[in-house]
Amino acid sequence: MESVVPKLIKTLLSLISTFILFLAIVAIAFYFYLSDGVELKLDKSNTTLSSLTQRFEIDFDESSSVFFKARDNGIDTYITLVEPVIKKSKKILLEAENITLNTSLDFRKTLQLAIQIILNNNTDLNLVNPVAIKLKSPLLDISNFQGQDMLDKSDKNFFNVSIKADNGKMIDGKIDLGEFDFLLNIKQFSKNSILDSYKFRLKSSEKFPASYIAKFFPDVDSIGDSKETVSFDITLEDKSFNDPEMSQKLNGVIQIRNTTMKLKRFPVELKPEPIYSLNLDLNIIDNIAQANLTGSLYNPKKRWKYQSSNLQIGGKINFEEILKPNLDLIVNGYDIHFAKLDNPNLNGLADLTVSIVGKNVLDLKGSLKIKESRGFLVPLADTEFQAKHVIRSLDEKK
Repeated sequence: MESVVPKLIKTLLSLISTFILFLAIVAIAFYFYLSDGVELKLDKSNTTLSSLTQRFEIDFDESSSVFFKARDNGIDTYITLVEPVIKKSKKILLEAENITLNTSLDFRKTLQLAIQIILNNNTDLNLVNPVAIKLKSPLLDISNFQGQDMLDKSDKNFFNVSIKADNGKMIDGKIDLGEFDFLLNIKQFSKNSILDSYKFRLKSSEKFPASYIAKFFPDVDSIGDSKETVSFDITLEDKSFNDPEMSQKLNGVIQIRNTTMKLKRFPVELKPEPIYSLNLDLNIIDNIAQANLTGSLYNPKKRWKYQSSNLQIGGKINFEEILKPNLDLIVNGYDIHFAKLDNPNLNGLADLTVSIVGKNVLDLKGSLKIKESRGFLVPLADTEFQAKHVIRSLDEKK
């Protein structure tokens, strides 16, 4: 979810920062004519504007405009881009009904800025007043987004930008993810844009597929069923994004009903049977989630109508590191069918209790009560066990 924001910021704000400098010069020229307000159409045939739109791959309707109104000590400036389209390498990143930009150009600061541009071909971005941008009903495609730029701590020259979006729709290529709102606070430097803080809310679409979730779990082969339903409403915020301390807060509810999950492997050399009728409830408050999962672990020796819900997983998940959650779960299974991976004729039934604790390497501790064992020369006995299961390398970059 963090990757959604940066490319939009970089593309949009690079355009905006250049626009601000252009407006500073225009504002000085028109200052004494702006007491009643002056509206100008954004003519894309203008050489400067045409160069900007081509450079940043942005297009907008010909009804787009810029409005100036003079005050005692400055000029209020409003830009409205109607039906804007922002692209990256000819792929659409963002569409919206309109994008509005609002800032004020302080007369004294504007003179300083213009003199710097004319005499030094240099600009002190600290002279630019905060800029507010609002996106109305945007369509955001995250399939071509990348991570944010690195913060150059030696660069102290920037201006503040806030970006607000309401009633947006998020997609990943052809996959409809859901509706979103966000508020981003940005530091706009001369060469890049740095996310300072944000609040992002995403609510699932009615067509959101559980299969989309599977790619975040390396041990999961697939998730999905024609009868499934998925719903979530989550909020992710960070009041100090560049603070080395963990300051992200995740809140929300995730529910999955009647789906099927197939695993690639187990921590032990047993054949992984699919889990049917899987239901998941995840209630998250300030990064701590209460988890409850129920399902039916498939038994190939039983007819389908006799399969029963025999698996339950519950406990807590800590999301302080969003992409590397810390698990503290208990698994209870009853009449669980098992079979050797290399020889399915060695199989049986068992009840089991397992604790799962950890983040990168999971500590597994539990007990098995063997109810049936078939094909073994010596019948299996009840046992307690302890094992480790690596789900991601400690130096894995995510």
